[in-house]
Amino acid sequence: MTVGGDADLCHSSAMRYILLGAVLGAAILPGATLYAAADNVPKRKPGYWELTTVAPLSGMTKSKVCVGADDDIVRPEGSDCSEPELTPLNEGIIVTVVCTSAEGKQIISSTFTGDFQTRYHAILRTTFDPPLGAISRMGVNIDGKYLGPDCPKGAP
Repeated sequence: MTVGGDADLCHSSAMRYILLGAVLGAAILPGATLYAAADNVPKRKPGYWELTTVAPLSGMTKSKVCVGADDDIVRPEGSDCSEPELTPLNEGIIVTVVCTSAEGKQIISSTFTGDFQTRYHAILRTTFDPPLGAISRMGVNIDGKYLGPDCPKGAP
């Protein structure tokens, strides 16, 4: 995935960590209970997906990715994260994880909607502790569209 914006910030390992996590989206139910259940975490249909990402640092970007059967949409690759806490919504789910890395701790709260077979929408809110430079919080919106079961050779 290619992003625009400040090259030093966008290409740092912490920024890549968060943008990968973004390849992770509605109205909250009053009094909904939190529970941990990996079986209820959203999973995209395996195959080729187009992702449209909107973030303050990169603006709008489009990328195409190959999603495998072991898809983990809520935890950034290569990170040490807690089990997801899930909060059901009328038409979706909020998934919260706490991840630690060499850069510190990130609390990632993602709201997911969609069927994950043909499309999904995600709104990610990340809190950095300590702040990542001047950034203590960041939001990313992702729209995923299923393109088909076959991934082109060399697709990410």
